[in-house]
Amino acid sequence: MKIGNIAINSRVMLAPMAGVTDQAFRRMVRRWAPDSLICTEMISSNGLVYSKRFDAPILEKTETDHPIAYQLAAHRVEVLLEAAREIIQSKNPDTIDINMGCPVKKITGNFEGCALMNDPALAHQLISALVKQEEREGTHKPITVKFRLGWDSQRMNYLSFGKMCQDAGAGMVTLHARTRAQGYQPGCRWDAFGELQQALQIPVIANGDISTFEDARTVIDTYGVAGVMIGRGALGKPWLIGQVDTALKTGQAPPSPTLLERLQIAEAHAVLLAETLGEHHAMKEMRRHLMDYLKGFPGASSFRSQMTAVCTLADVRRLLEDVRLHCFAVDAALTA
Repeated sequence: MKIGNIAINSRVMLAPMAGVTDQAFRRMVRRWAPDSLICTEMISSNGLVYSKRFDAPILEKTETDHPIAYQLAAHRVEVLLEAAREIIQSKNPDTIDINMGCPVKKITGNFEGCALMNDPALAHQLISALVKQEEREGTHKPITVKFRLGWDSQRMNYLSFGKMCQDAGAGMVTLHARTRAQGYQPGCRWDAFGELQQALQIPVIANGDISTFEDARTVIDTYGVAGVMIGRGALGKPWLIGQVDTALKTGQAPPSPTLLERLQIAEAHAVLLAETLGEHHAMKEMRRHLMDYLKGFPGASSFRSQMTAVCTLADVRRLLEDVRLHCFAVDAALTA
C-alpha cells in the first residue's frame, strides 16, 4: 500500500489510543507486526509547543519503531506547523496524522478533534499548510487525516470532508464509521467505507468494530478500502495486528497465544512499561492492561481487586502466577 511517497507492506494498522499506544505497547505489537503502520497516542500540538517539552515521554520511540505515524491534535495553523517540524526533525516519523475525529469533550471543546468537522475551512487550512511546509522544507512526509462520519446523525459530512482532505493534499484518510455523538456505542456504518473510497483517489482506511481477520477481510473485499485500522480490538491482544496482517497476506490466521502464553506476554509488557516509565508510574498504567489481558480467563473477575492494586513488578508477577495456578486447578477439576 502506498501513502504518498512511502510504501507500507501491510494493510493493517494500529489506531492511536490515549494511554495505550505508548512506546511499550508499540514494542509489544512490533513483535508480531513489524510491517504495520502504528500510531502514537494523540499528541496535543498546543501542549507540546507551549510547554517546549519536546523530550516528553509521549514522543519517545525506538530506532526499530517504523513505520510509525505521529498523530497531532491542533486548531491553530502556526502551532501545528511548529509541533510537526519538531517531531519530524527529532523523531523522523513515516507520516504525520491530524486528529479530526476524537469525540472527547475536552478535545472538541478546544475546537480540535471531531469539532473540526464542523469547520471544514479551518480543517483545510491545517492540512494544506502542513503539506506545503513539508514540500517547502523538503522532508515530504505524507500527511494523513483521521475523522468520523460527522458530528451527529443530522450532520454526517464524511464524503465532502474526505474530498476536502484530498484537495488539501492529504495522502490518506482513515474513517471511523461513527458520529461524534455516538462516541464508541454500537452502530458502526461500514457501508460508509465503500462510499468514501469510491469518492476519493487516495487510500481510505476503515476503522470501527474491526477486531478479527474475518472483519478485516469482509471490509476490504466488500468495500474496496486500502486497509483497516484496529483499535480497541487489540487491547490485551498485542499480537492481533500481526495476526490479521499475516492472515490477509497468506489467507490463514496464525493461532492465538494460549492462556499460559498470554500470561507471559502480559508480564513482558509490564517489564517494558517499567523500563520506559519507571516502575511506580508504569504499574499504575499496567492495571488497565491487566484487565484486558485477563479478559476471558476462568474466574478472572475474582482477581479484579488484585489487578487494580498492583504497585510493583513483583505484584504483577504474583498476580499472574495466581491466575496460572487457578487456571491449572480449573483444568484439573474439569478433567478429573
